Amino acid sequence: MAKAKGMNFDSPINIVAAGWALSVTLVVLFATCLIAALIFPGIPLAHNWVTLFTVTPMTTGQVWVEGVLASIAFGWLTAVVLGLVYNRLVAR
Repeated sequence: MAKAKGMNFDSPINIVAAGWALSVTLVVLFATCLIAALIFPGIPLAHNWVTLFTVTPMTTGQVWVEGVLASIAFGWLTAVVLGLVYNRLVAR
């Protein structure tokens, strides 16, 4: 594999760093879409993203708790699966 200067493409993924990065990313996306759904209730894409994480009505405070917790859980699940699979393949 070709290497760019200063980059090592055979390095394993740090699962902890990936877990935090994916979790924060999903929380930000969830919050952005929930705010968009509250401001523009006619936009179905924002509603669809929110319903991936919770089925609670969007006007309650519980939607924030469930959405943030689900975003963190999915971020860590993705990081663990991706990290283990990638690190196993890179080690070959």
